[in-house]
Amino acid sequence: MALTDDAHQIIRDHFQGKSRGLAIDATCGNGFDTQFLAELGFKRVLGFDIQEVAISATQERLKQTGLNQVELILASHQVMNKYIDTTVDCVMFNFGYLPSGDKAIVTTAENSVAALAIAASLLSPHGMISLMCYPGHPSGAVETQAIRDWFKTLNNQWIVKTHLAVSPKPTAPILYELRRRVDVK
Repeated sequence: MALTDDAHQIIRDHFQGKSRGLAIDATCGNGFDTQFLAELGFKRVLGFDIQEVAISATQERLKQTGLNQVELILASHQVMNKYIDTTVDCVMFNFGYLPSGDKAIVTTAENSVAALAIAASLLSPHGMISLMCYPGHPSGAVETQAIRDWFKTLNNQWIVKTHLAVSPKPTAPILYELRRRVDVK
């Protein structure tokens, strides 16, 4: 099973029996995560991407589903707070580049860490953030390290779990799961 499938299963399990208000797909790409969040039953899903081709691909994917609780926004994930006036239950990040798009257009360490900080500040007490990192390309390695460094700045109210590929190697994708610790006051 791919780590992207693992991310979906972890989120599915986490929200079993929990309320599902607002979810964010911080990097729409081809719309798989956006569709997943909507099908999981979140009342509202916001999808962000800086590429019109990604927004179009996501719209096309959703057109066939009848899911109408999704709003797609042509903007960087680092400005998501400008579109949100409540807490967020789930945020999915799938960093890197659009697989079918221009591989020169990538998420960057600076923007991604800023977006993570915003997502964490908006996260509901029972919420979670999933982060797919791709250290296999030069900017992805820098971004992954910046995210790891950002994790080190978090206090003990946060839990970070790491999920590795079946055959982990230094260039393999890494899935991180970030949640608030519920037993810390």
